[in-house]
Amino acid sequence: MKKLFVVTALSLATSGAFAATVSGGSSSLYVAAAASTLQAIGTAGIAMPTITGNTANTAAVVSFQAGPITQTNGVLSGYGTTSAHITNPLNGVVTSETWKNKFAYNTEVYAYRQIAAPSNGYPQFGGEVIAKVSGSEVYFGEWAPAKSGTQPSNSTDLNMSSADRTVWFVGENPTTSMPTLVNAKYNVVGINQYNPGTGAGVSSGVLTANYSGSTGTLTGSLTGASGTLNLGSSTISSNGSFARVDGVVKGQFYGSNAEALAGIYNSATTKVAFGGAKQ
Repeated sequence: MKKLFVVTALSLATSGAFAATVSGGSSSLYVAAAASTLQAIGTAGIAMPTITGNTANTAAVVSFQAGPITQTNGVLSGYGTTSAHITNPLNGVVTSETWKNKFAYNTEVYAYRQIAAPSNGYPQFGGEVIAKVSGSEVYFGEWAPAKSGTQPSNSTDLNMSSADRTVWFVGENPTTSMPTLVNAKYNVVGINQYNPGTGAGVSSGVLTANYSGSTGTLTGSLTGASGTLNLGSSTISSNGSFARVDGVVKGQFYGSNAEALAGIYNSATTKVAFGGAKQ
């Protein structure tokens, strides 16, 4: 059964009670990974356009944990393909349809479909998918602009076929000094044009990291219903970032001991966001 949820004013208020170093990246200027300026200030979040058609407004960065995830958890108590609605408390308008599910390695995936325009100055979240690495404040996912015209009350179409679809990653406490890693295994999930009604668009795999001295590599692949995506070999830098030489793969390790990682695969034909934790 569909439910309506009135978000409390508290969840929309800004707060200075939280702060963390935040780092991430994206495949386009429509999304910027940054520390939140809305809700729990300084926590992991992303900026999106606040005006339809514009690029990300970095003055309006949404906290995942205190913003959309809190709202979804308020209307959905369990996991699955059932959706619920989120209502703007300021005007009583249903702004979005939302889902939450759980996949490999306890990875939670939250999805949102914009039904009505958000309050003035708030992000145009369009179709948004937020995946969370279990046990870490590390997130990855995708965004697409809202479909034009009047939106139905219920639909699983997040507009992920849009040419403006963007993949992204972001997390708190990025690794700044890489520890030695010897065949370290990371259980990783990938997101690619997610369908919240079926769970399609999710892949998984194990990546292997080796790092010693001042250099290292990250290798592996992700497998889903649409096949296997080989991430190839990325070079790990001493500051905890990693990138493939052709720029198709980039990402970041998180935690003082590189306990988690997240990144994106961004080619002309394939865009995948991925993240996971060390075994």
